[in-house]
Amino acid sequence: MKFQNEIEIQASINDVFEFVADMRNMPKWNYFVIKVIQENGVGPERGARYYQTRKTDSQRYEMIHYEPGQSLSIKSMPGSSPTFERHLRFESVANGTRLIDEITLRTGYPRILERLAVGRIRRAVAENLRKLKELLEQGQTQLQDRRSIYLASFDGAEAKH
Repeated sequence: MKFQNEIEIQASINDVFEFVADMRNMPKWNYFVIKVIQENGVGPERGARYYQTRKTDSQRYEMIHYEPGQSLSIKSMPGSSPTFERHLRFESVANGTRLIDEITLRTGYPRILERLAVGRIRRAVAENLRKLKELLEQGQTQLQDRRSIYLASFDGAEAKH
């Protein structure tokens, strides 16, 4: 299944890109992701590998494309399930940044079941992007699982339960 979401964030393209490109920030705006560990390298770059723990599973993935301030792509590594590829593009707009999030997801379920689920998954991803927007614009958000996240600066965030 493949889908796309877009959102505009009132923050500079560099600030949005730097925050989103650091995959270790994902649990601060995606409630389903519990933890992301970078397995190699010191920051986002092509070839960086990550281990992600979600509420119901875990995956290893690699940053396969990295163009600072413009775009990045991550792809699950063999053995991870579900398998996915995610491409994020960043565009400058009058009031900040447009983030375009394209996801290709293979769950392993029959195609008919994937087609039934795609709308629900797309809406969940859109809600996570709204949490990202709120966090970057207001400095705080409350995730769907009730975690409160406070952003001291674009360099880090703190979670309160």
